[in-house]
Amino acid sequence: MPMQTRSKRLTTRVEQVERSSCVERVEGSSQALAKRSRNLSMSRGEPDEGSSPVTHSPDLFLSRTELIHGSSSDIYCASINTLPVELVRYIIRLATEVPVAFDTRSESVLDEDRDETRRLIIESIKTKSSLSIVSKLFHVLVDEYLYEIILLTKFSGCESLRRFAAFLRKNRRGDARSRGDRVRRLELNFRIDADHWTTSWDSLWGLLPACPNLEAILFQPQSLLTWYLRGTISCSEQFSRNIARRYGGTLRRLEIGGDIRFPQHCMQRMLACMDSLEVIYARRVAHRTLNPSTSKQWTGTLPVGDRMKHLHTILGGILRSEVAVSPLPRLRHVSLKTFIPPTVLDLLRLHAGSIVSLYYEQTRSYATLPAILETLPNLEHLLVRNCRSTAWDMVLPTQAHSNLRILTLFLDFPSYEERSMLRDMKSLLQRVEEGRLPQLKKIRLGGSVLDEYRQGLRKLGETWSRLGITWEDRPDLKAWQGSL
Repeated sequence: MPMQTRSKRLTTRVEQVERSSCVERVEGSSQALAKRSRNLSMSRGEPDEGSSPVTHSPDLFLSRTELIHGSSSDIYCASINTLPVELVRYIIRLATEVPVAFDTRSESVLDEDRDETRRLIIESIKTKSSLSIVSKLFHVLVDEYLYEIILLTKFSGCESLRRFAAFLRKNRRGDARSRGDRVRRLELNFRIDADHWTTSWDSLWGLLPACPNLEAILFQPQSLLTWYLRGTISCSEQFSRNIARRYGGTLRRLEIGGDIRFPQHCMQRMLACMDSLEVIYARRVAHRTLNPSTSKQWTGTLPVGDRMKHLHTILGGILRSEVAVSPLPRLRHVSLKTFIPPTVLDLLRLHAGSIVSLYYEQTRSYATLPAILETLPNLEHLLVRNCRSTAWDMVLPTQAHSNLRILTLFLDFPSYEERSMLRDMKSLLQRVEEGRLPQLKKIRLGGSVLDEYRQGLRKLGETWSRLGITWEDRPDLKAWQGSL
């Protein structure tokens, strides 16, 4: 009889135990998987706020792990299939979530690196796609989040998008919800060979009715034709009605950018139907008179006290024309251009106590910002674009502003311009030394700076430091809050 060494006997014993444990798991796996599938179809897939899915399984560790005694150490052998389904779902959630994609806080939206957000979304989609083919159980669990975010960066044709919308409307076997029911964010950011709005766009090629629970819509098509003609595409009133009717109670973030021009009268009507909206962005807004024949088709208009009660951030060109002044109890940030209609000034005065952040596009023709800052005494963060042929005396008021803490300056043209706010930083330094900005704690520079000028800014930053002011060079920050 051949002799076996101690290490070989130990190896044989470990292999036997592993094979027997695997058999035990397989024998009970069919009923367990069926039970887990039933539990999955009844759950939302995300743990409730303030609770941890780990605490729901007291038998998580030792009872799910087989202890094997060896001569030199204790070896723990565990399989992912033995873990509670809630814990596996939670692990998948942590591995694939993109928190910034659903973060609607004003500060997060303003500082968002949109290219980085799209990169994270693409990486998350790749990870979820890979996990979904690991096993049947993983496929069931990952499918909960697989279509959570839809990002289209290339226009594949109208018919292709319609087929995709039909696919989203289909229910998975044994599940009452369709794939489209799980979609929370829809982003369309592509170039399209079109120069006018068509009826297919009213429903975004069927994607809107296929995704009834959207929390974020980002529609930013860039027309190949209007790029050459330097024109825009006016969206239809039917599109804005579809947004209001379908998502008045769920949508938290809406962005209409690219080459789309949004009718002002539709904006007013649409916002009057929005209950949960927190962030609104429209790059271009067209002022047109409401057509009496279509105005009666608007449904779902909320009472004045229930309209936009969560809206806190208004971006883009929405406030460039006359607006209906109504209470916005949570308004924190607004984006303005140089020409400000009287009704917008009334809006600023009405919410002067709550507005703490302002994006302003300065021009050399107008200098209305000093008066605006006087209207907003609680302003803490000023974001302004570096404009040619201007200086800080056109931006800041003569008297002191007691609450301004952060100043962000965006660069959108070469920094070697002779007269600009970037060249006039010594004037800003003088204002700080004179005590006219007593609470200023941080200056941020968004965009790229030429290396030849960066050295001078670095030396200036040392002076800021002696005054207790932080200087940040942030090339990732872009002035998309205005007319991106």
